[in-house]
Amino acid sequence: MKSFLSVDTATISHKEYDAIVVGSGAAGLFCATKLSSLGLKVCVLTKDAADVGSTKLAQGGIAAALSKEDSPDLHFNDTLKAGAGLVKTKMARILTEEGVKRVIDLIRMGANFETNEKGLLKFTKEAAHSVARIVYYKDKTGEEVERALLDSYRGDIIEFAEVKELIVKNNRCYGVIYEKDGKINAIYAPVTAIATGGAAGIYLKNTNPPTSTGDGIAIALRYGAKLQDLEFVQFHPTAFCDDSECFLISEAVRGEGAIIVDEQGRRFMGDYHHLWELAPRDVVTRAIECQKKICGGNVYLDFRPIEKKGIDIFKRFPTITSKLFEKGLNPKKDLIPITPVAHYYIGGIAVDSFGRSSIEGLFAVGEASCTGVHGANRLASNSLLECLVFGERTAYGMYRDWRYLRQDFSPIGIKLNQKSVLSNNKFSLKEVQEIMWKNVGIVRSAESLTKAIDKLSEIANSNSDWQVRNGAVLGLAITISAMRREESRGGHYRSDFPYEREEFRKHSTFTLSDLERLI
Repeated sequence: MKSFLSVDTATISHKEYDAIVVGSGAAGLFCATKLSSLGLKVCVLTKDAADVGSTKLAQGGIAAALSKEDSPDLHFNDTLKAGAGLVKTKMARILTEEGVKRVIDLIRMGANFETNEKGLLKFTKEAAHSVARIVYYKDKTGEEVERALLDSYRGDIIEFAEVKELIVKNNRCYGVIYEKDGKINAIYAPVTAIATGGAAGIYLKNTNPPTSTGDGIAIALRYGAKLQDLEFVQFHPTAFCDDSECFLISEAVRGEGAIIVDEQGRRFMGDYHHLWELAPRDVVTRAIECQKKICGGNVYLDFRPIEKKGIDIFKRFPTITSKLFEKGLNPKKDLIPITPVAHYYIGGIAVDSFGRSSIEGLFAVGEASCTGVHGANRLASNSLLECLVFGERTAYGMYRDWRYLRQDFSPIGIKLNQKSVLSNNKFSLKEVQEIMWKNVGIVRSAESLTKAIDKLSEIANSNSDWQVRNGAVLGLAITISAMRREESRGGHYRSDFPYEREEFRKHSTFTLSDLERLI
């Protein structure tokens, strides 16, 4: 079931580059910029316009030990605590120690962050951080980061290019096949990086752009790449949702003093964790869901304590407050109804500390990868930092491997035979999203997961659009991984196994062979 296409790559137009980066978010652009500076001819492929993606939507900021009260050791310890026993310590050391330099690099590239009257960086605090260490730009840090990276990148970019297949032979990647304007094209290169973002978009309620549906991860799985920790999905506790959309209300809002109250106006988070609203995200998420059942009705975010501290919420959070005004809500006066939604994908393509996957010549970086740095539950604002730190390291890994992979490299013609399907039915991505939200969401059980496996198997074996089938394939992998982990840890909660179990204090892996019975 490797290919969803039937095409002979020898008969279609193709180009050759030194390196391919699939994705134009922070991870992909930081990696591509570094590769270009090393003298490689680089091509970035992106599913939409270059500035469309999760990076641009990031509100909170970037965690880095840049303040005088902070240190990489302190940041490292906070990362370990948030990760619920599964953080890879080597990766966390790399993240927190190299992160300081990478944020400074970003500033050198022209990114702006908030400063005080003396010109010193301002820092804010988010959940599970012991000190204020997050640099930010208003409430649209990601947009500013994306702007700076696009301004700095000097290589080629092909926009609105949907990467549909890898070109792999004998466990070695030779490039990608993509569709643009209805035409199939191939790009060959000795090294390729997948930086396509996460997979929260395969959940019905999510904060991600429409592009974040896990395609890059699913494609890598179909060609034999090893995946890791697929069961861990981080649900953000504070989003505003109506019939038309869900949008994030950054954790930085709580970091500045906003509180969470129930239908009776009672501040309840102290019943669940001593850090109240700044408890780890998985704790806040489940607390909100539990309180809804206990009290009935909605749960709300109250911005008014921020105003009492003398902070103008309209200046501090212009994007969020203007969005709420569009919905008829005034955060200076109104309680804002909130709900947890799928937000960040912790699992992904298993990589080493230089971004190498289990397929030679294929790398992964950013949310599409799984470095193990987040463990079972990501520490707030470590995601953009991971993009920078491992974006740079992946570029060096690609450069090192390119130097010898190019020696015997040449374009190859490969016949991609479409897998025969068991069903001529056609399904929509929304149907995948509904299955994942209902059965593989915040609270899971063997019963719900079994239902998801049955339904997703049918979709994966159908005649549906390639993106729908990719979503079903990855959804199946997530569901099977969740079924195998018979415990609750971090972003993975099983109602039939509600506690952590020491025998599961280990990373899970997933390969194509794990799907053979179902697809």
